[in-house]
Amino acid sequence: MDTLSLYSSTKVQLSVSEFEDAFYNTKRRYSLRHLVFSGDVSQENIMVALQKSIQICNLAGINSKHHFKKIYVYDAAVNAICVDWRMSKNGVNLMAMQLPSLNEKIARWLWELADL
Repeated sequence: MDTLSLYSSTKVQLSVSEFEDAFYNTKRRYSLRHLVFSGDVSQENIMVALQKSIQICNLAGINSKHHFKKIYVYDAAVNAICVDWRMSKNGVNLMAMQLPSLNEKIARWLWELADL
C-alpha cells in the first residue's frame, strides 16, 4: 500500500543554515586578546578598528557576520561578564590594518599581510 510522506522545506533550510553557521564558526579562531601583542593600543582604538572593519565588509558586499561575532565571556577573577569578539583570519588582519597606533610589532604584521 502506498503512503504519503509530508515534506517540509523549512526543515531542510534550517539544517543548511545550521551547517553554514557551524562552518563560519570554525573560521572565527581569533579574539580581541590576539591584538594584545600590538602594544599600547587603547580599548577605544580597538573598538574603532572593529567598527571600521565591519563597515568595510558591509561596503564591500561581504557578510561581516562570517568574520566577526560578538561573544560574552565570564571572568571569574572580577565576577563579571565581558564582551569579546571572535574573528576570522581575514577579520583580525583587517582590524590590524585599521589600528591607528604604529609600532614595530604592527609594522611587521602589516608587512606580512602585504607579502601574502
